[in-house]
Amino acid sequence: MAKLPPIRAGQHKVCIICEGNEDYAYMQRMLELNVWNSTYDFQLINAKSESNIFARYQDAYNNDRYEIILVFCDTDKAPHAQYKLLKQKLNSFHGNKRTAADKVIIFANPCTMQIILLHFGDVSLKNQGKKTNAPVIERLTGVPDYDAHADQIEAICSKIFRRSYADMRRRAAEINLPDTESGSTNFILYLDRFERQDIKWIREINDTLEK
Repeated sequence: MAKLPPIRAGQHKVCIICEGNEDYAYMQRMLELNVWNSTYDFQLINAKSESNIFARYQDAYNNDRYEIILVFCDTDKAPHAQYKLLKQKLNSFHGNKRTAADKVIIFANPCTMQIILLHFGDVSLKNQGKKTNAPVIERLTGVPDYDAHADQIEAICSKIFRRSYADMRRRAAEINLPDTESGSTNFILYLDRFERQDIKWIREINDTLEK
């Protein structure tokens, strides 16, 4: 990747590859709310399925248009087969570094809805099943019979405002647990980074990946 130039607002391009429509729409909403530091120019890519993430990552990395490339995805239910395969591919791509994937993946266990719902209340989802989670989603957001249709995703994201960001942030910090733990996410780690102007974290990750 290119050497980092002097800091100017919006110049540091951060690519986030989103697993699917929920992840993409949620990240779009975060950008619309301008809750992160203007130092960064966030570029989103919708992989549209977990099986497409690695190809999108590889393409973005090889094109050398971004200073850092992150992945925003679900772990799905145990035994997390697809998620583990993605981590293996990322580790192999970066020279079999065992921790490479952990440096670039923003995860939600079992699914991104775990993070989204933190804007509305305390919640700990046990699986990614739409029917199973529908009653919880309706209770917290008012959107009934959730099955991830585009209009439902839009309706939920439209209910997210800057005033709920601090609540989400606090709740995310409380579930900053390993990716094997149900109802967990490392989102708070990236919120801390995205909110600050200091880009040292980008340098540190790239240094680790490129050694």
